[in-house]
Amino acid sequence: MKTTSLIFKATIILVFILLTACAKQIPEQRFTVENAKFSLLITGMTSEFKADIISRIVDRYKDKGNIYLINMDKLDQMQCEDYDAILVIDSVQASSLWNFSLKSFLEKTENCKNIVLLYTAGDSDWEYQYHELDAITSASQMDDQDRVFNELTYQIDVLIAKK
Repeated sequence: MKTTSLIFKATIILVFILLTACAKQIPEQRFTVENAKFSLLITGMTSEFKADIISRIVDRYKDKGNIYLINMDKLDQMQCEDYDAILVIDSVQASSLWNFSLKSFLEKTENCKNIVLLYTAGDSDWEYQYHELDAITSASQMDDQDRVFNELTYQIDVLIAKK
């Protein structure tokens, strides 16, 4: 009986390690400008698809506002009111069961209106909503990148314009 329990626990730990090992953190960076018109926080997990989108977003906004890229594990320490827009990028893995920082942040900030979510999933028709927060969803397919970029920048532009 003890052996079965130990094997089960070891399997759970191994699955957790494999899921988190496949995901890469966004490298922490800061892009600041004098007389910034806004502040944008970007956090999440990255892949080739997501890294290209992040690069395009940074290029679009870096001359107009301050952009902060942080590791997802620091997200639950952030305050939504400190930023004009917050872009959170994640993958759906086990229904994001393992992403405790994101879950904690979303629970803590459910009244914040400046969060933009991008979730990638294997199913391109999958949709996600957390309370009143709709996520932009996409499969990580390069031919879908322009649509995702345009949807993200539209939502970020709306948030920045409210400032």
